[in-house]
Amino acid sequence: MEGMLRYVWIGDFLPPHIREAMDKLDNVNERMVEAETKLEEIEILIERVELESVDGPRRLPEEQDQDTAVDNKEEFKKQLFQRYPELRTKIGLFSSSLDKLAYTIDSINSHRDADVKTRKKQLSNKIVELMNSLDRMVSSLNLGVRL
Repeated sequence: MEGMLRYVWIGDFLPPHIREAMDKLDNVNERMVEAETKLEEIEILIERVELESVDGPRRLPEEQDQDTAVDNKEEFKKQLFQRYPELRTKIGLFSSSLDKLAYTIDSINSHRDADVKTRKKQLSNKIVELMNSLDRMVSSLNLGVRL
C-alpha cells in the first residue's frame, strides 16, 4: 500500500530495473519477519524440551570416556526426537527456509545501485543472525552431532 501511495502521489522515481530489485527485497523483508516468528516458536519448543527432559542427562559429563559419551549422546538424541518429533521437523524446515531466503537475496541483481546493495547487505546480515541464533539453540541441546 505504501508503495502505491508513493507512486500515485509523486510518481516512481526509480528506474524499472531498480524498482523490480527493491520490490523483491521488500518481499524478502516480509518473509524475514515470518522467519523471526518461526525462530521464536522453535526457541520456545527447545526451552520446553529442556525443561521436560528430566529422564536423561541434559549435559553429558566431560569425564566419561569417549565411547560412553557417544553412546549416551546417541541414546539421548534418539529419545529426544522420539518424544518431540516436531522439533526435528521444525528445525529442518526453518533451516531450509533460511537457506532459500539467503539464495533469494543473493540472486537479486543490484544493478550497481548503492541503495539496493545496502538493503541486500542488511538482509544478508539479518539472515546470518537468524542462522547463528538457530545454531546456538541447537547446540544448547548438547547433541554434538548434526541433526
